[in-house]
Amino acid sequence: MNKNKIKICFLVSGNGGNLKYFWLAIKKNLIRNVDLYVIADRKCGAIDFAKKQNINNDIIKYNRNLNIYLIEKLEFIRPDIIITNWHKIIDSEIVNEYYGKMINLHYSLLPLFKGLIGIEPIEKALSLNCQYIGATCHIVDEEVDSGKIISQCIVKVENKNKDEIVNLIFRKGCLILLNSILLITNNEYNIIEYFDNIKFDFSPSLNFNDDLFDENFWKEVSIL
Repeated sequence: MNKNKIKICFLVSGNGGNLKYFWLAIKKNLIRNVDLYVIADRKCGAIDFAKKQNINNDIIKYNRNLNIYLIEKLEFIRPDIIITNWHKIIDSEIVNEYYGKMINLHYSLLPLFKGLIGIEPIEKALSLNCQYIGATCHIVDEEVDSGKIISQCIVKVENKNKDEIVNLIFRKGCLILLNSILLITNNEYNIIEYFDNIKFDFSPSLNFNDDLFDENFWKEVSIL
């Protein structure tokens, strides 16, 4: 294994949209020096995708009172970043062991709508007639959706329908997830070329040129 590569481990329960984004970006050499690992707590679309693409993967039993299997897998992988996309609260032992390396992407402008999963925060925001909806990438701590915020993005609702909003937030969420990894690691792994990209809808500003991820790229992600 190339020691200059960053190890990113996804904990998955769903279809793996963020995983697919990273995989395709690596395949197209838009990001580099990344090795992906996938750990699932159940059979799901994300683990099926990992198997199909020969990404290192495992399915384990996990709950907060049965963490030994996850501990063993993480000790074996020794990830630099853990992205928590599964539908369970991580126990305090693992959170403390990997604090600062474990991050989560939540589809709201935290601290709004904590504890909701998937697109539930978007649906809640729309039901309350919120005019700006967004996503937040944050450090995972012992409280649900309460860790230190790394980055956020926003979408103006205007005349967009729900599907358009969900699609935009997914895309921007992927971008702030990548940006958060760059911020945490100071891009020491040279994942992507730095670029001064100041845009109102991302805070902090993206440290790469998001035009690399054009419409054709996102269409490919959507059909994976």
